[in-house]
Amino acid sequence: MIVMKFGGTSVQDEEAIGRVISIVKNRLPEKPLVVVSALSKVTKLLCSIAEAAEAQQEDVVKESLASLRQRHFDLAKALLKDSPLLLEKCLGDLESRIAGLETFAGGVCQIGELSPRSEARIISTGELLSSTIIAYAFNAQGISCQWLDARRMITTDNNYLNARPDLVVTEANVKRVFGMETKGFDLVLTQGFVASASDGSTTVLGFEGSDYSAAIFGMALGAKRVEIWTDVDGIRSTDPRALDSTRRIECLSYEEAAEMAAMGARVLHPLTIEPARNRNIPIMVLNSKNPACAGSTVLRGEESPDGPKSVACRENVVFIKVHSPKMEGITGMLARVFAPLYSNLVPVTLAKATESSVYLVIPEDTDGLEAALAAMEKWAEVTVYRDKSMISVVGRNIVGLEGLGDRIIEASGKVYIANVSADMLSENFVIDRDRLAVTLSTIHDYIFNR
Repeated sequence: MIVMKFGGTSVQDEEAIGRVISIVKNRLPEKPLVVVSALSKVTKLLCSIAEAAEAQQEDVVKESLASLRQRHFDLAKALLKDSPLLLEKCLGDLESRIAGLETFAGGVCQIGELSPRSEARIISTGELLSSTIIAYAFNAQGISCQWLDARRMITTDNNYLNARPDLVVTEANVKRVFGMETKGFDLVLTQGFVASASDGSTTVLGFEGSDYSAAIFGMALGAKRVEIWTDVDGIRSTDPRALDSTRRIECLSYEEAAEMAAMGARVLHPLTIEPARNRNIPIMVLNSKNPACAGSTVLRGEESPDGPKSVACRENVVFIKVHSPKMEGITGMLARVFAPLYSNLVPVTLAKATESSVYLVIPEDTDGLEAALAAMEKWAEVTVYRDKSMISVVGRNIVGLEGLGDRIIEASGKVYIANVSADMLSENFVIDRDRLAVTLSTIHDYIFNR
């Protein structure tokens, strides 16, 4: 069997869902499990509903819920216009979910308080709505489709908005539910992103977590492959929104894909790689608007060619230097610097240490950063350089790529720190943000077009 995940832009409207049905129909002999995201931009709308409810803006909540209802009802009517009985059932299911959301959001409005648990319940609704419509659409096309609730299968901790699955429990759940409820169907369909804690309360896997859901299902079911369907022709050599002349990466390793995600590339959800790597399941990244394209394949390292694969970037970072007047030693410096970072849940993208200094790269506007810096300032001199970006060249055996450093300096004007990752998969440079565009173009052209 295979797992096929379709993102928000791949299921955004009637035309897009028609393409999905056509693509899946060609895969039916491989017994696909289809995983879908919310319709494009719906999760953002649900986030705004949650915020408005907390602010007790009842009119805004009602207006947004009306928009949510109208979009999903219109889509169902368009897809099921030739199947009146299925349409009636689908509209009933949609109304039940939206009415439940309306009641719940109204309760949040009344008390003016939004807990992470409540927010997860609200923003998870998008996948439940989209998957309901798409399941009915498959059945209307004569493809018998079994809809399954992902919350019955993926069990997580209670970090509601960025939950981490218990993979052992989840695998047992998936096998049990599939064993009992999928026989006799052409197709099984479920949701990405959503899950539940052990007490049954709804959790989500973090934004863009549908990729992660697909990999978890693939691992649990021993899938032949996991297909991630997007709106671009596979993984690109850099962000196509930043540069027109990107190239499709035909093949890359699990480790390279993980490094690209860590360094800011919009490739896959950063946690997607691990479940697939654990069971050696290839991940294919494909374009639902161009299904004939071969896309990109992520697999074992020895099956991926050496050389640079991508120029990734993080546009908004801060570069921080922490200097102690005493010779603390590398172990002591790292211990003292990372203690407040850890306690304040501050993610670190890059770190480098000497006997008396630590250099850090951290995403801008990170919650908890100011508190961590205040703790460090009690014993060290802390210098924060803002308006910075980080550019990273990622690939196997690229260290020492001839002329790379010189061209980075020439294009950017100044490099604040240069660093080779511990796994030797990337070379990273922090530069001024206003030089990112020209540096990215220069380096991409130097590597891929020379």
